[in-house]
Parts: sequence; structure tokens; C-alpha cells
Amino acid sequence: MSARESPLLRKIATVLSLSEAERAFVRDLEKSRRPVSARTDLVKQGERYDRVGILQAGWAIRYKTLSDGRRHVINFLLPGDVFGVFLQLFEIPDHSIAMLTDGTLATFETPQLVEAFRDHPRVAAAFTWFAAREESIIAERATSLGRRTALERMAHIVLELYRRLEAVELAGNGSFELPVTQEILADTLGLSLVHANRTLRKLREIGLVDIEGKTILLQNIRALKVVADFDDLFLYIRKMPESVQQQFIEASG
Repeated sequence: MSARESPLLRKIATVLSLSEAERAFVRDLEKSRRPVSARTDLVKQGERYDRVGILQAGWAIRYKTLSDGRRHVINFLLPGDVFGVFLQLFEIPDHSIAMLTDGTLATFETPQLVEAFRDHPRVAAAFTWFAAREESIIAERATSLGRRTALERMAHIVLELYRRLEAVELAGNGSFELPVTQEILADTLGLSLVHANRTLRKLREIGLVDIEGKTILLQNIRALKVVADFDDLFLYIRKMPESVQQQFIEASG
């Protein structure tokens, strides 16, 4: 995969090998790009959203806000992630998406998604695959919130983000940029800000991670996996079975 390819194409390459025509179609989906600033709302809870978005650069969060202002971060959106694929099925979104950092966003209209299912079924299969993977990520997060200790939760989210960024060639050699405040981590892991700070400090004290500015260094990935009880099966960073691809091809007619 060329370094010039977009994060989305790199992400798809972890699942299946596209033909040049299929890559050209994905590039066409990504051609309408614009810069977006940190704290920009991409989707607002309770307000209609009628496009599909592809995060080209930067980080964003999916989150829900309660009536008293409390916030829970559902998931992180990283470069190459797609959102809005299934928002068209509902009258209004039940959650919000906001940029954490400055970044770049590509959007396309729903008819182009329909075109993918009709004319480029393997691309449609990849989009469906990623939507299913996000559901798996959210299920894993629920397991963390329900059963893992604070230390296990923190170790798990660090490993998850590392593996997801590594898949799109934005992390490696045990380090990655983490442009996330401890408040955001607390809202993700169901912890108080003080508890999140204490937990991250504990990981540093026992020699599993180190932090230099916004860069997090995984000092001992194997030991970190043991602490987190981490199994990356939920991320499905593996090739899609040929039988699944064939089902999408046959369904397209």
C-alpha cells in the first residue's frame, strides 16, 4: 500500500485487496474534502444528518450528553474511520460527533453509498465490515465499563488505540500521538478526572507506559496486554473471508 494512499484505503487494505477500479471509486468518495477545527460538531444529537463522513485527518469522538450536561464518550474516530453510514435509517441521530483536534473531513451523499452496494459490492462489504467492527468495539467498551478495573480499562484503551492507529500506519515501534485530555479519557472510561489521572500515573509507575508531551510510549506491550486482558479479536484486523466477499458480489446482481 502506497504511503500516498488515504487512511481509509490503508484501512480497507487490512480487510481486502481492492482492484484499481475499486480504489478509484473510494478516491471519488473522498474527493470532497474540507478542513475542520477542533471542537467542531460533525453530527449533533437530535439534529438531522444526511451525508456520510470520512475522517481524513485528526481525531473525533462519538458521545452522548445527558440532560444535566454529563457526557459519556462512546468511541474515538480516527483517520480512515467512516460515520453516517446508518444514520440515514433514523430520523435523527441519538448521539453527537465532534472533532477533538483540527483535521480534514471528506463527505459524500447517500446515493453514492447505494452505488457502492450496486456497482462496487466489495467496497460496500468493507464499509459494512467496519460498521460491524465498531459495534464490536462498543461491546468491548461496555465490558470494560462493567467488569474491568480502572487500571485494566486504561491499559485496554491504550492498546486499542495503538492497534487501530497501527493498522492505518499512524503508529508503530510502540508509540503513538495521543491528543486526548485526561478529562476525555475519564469520560470514556467512566472514571472521575482524579481517578483517571491516578490510574494513568500508576501505569507509568509500574513501567508499562511513558508519556512525552502528546506522545505515549508503550514500554512493555506484552505486560500491558496481561494487565488489560487484551485480545484484539474485537478489532478484526484480518482479511475478510472470500465467502463473505462473494455473498456481496452475488447480492449486487
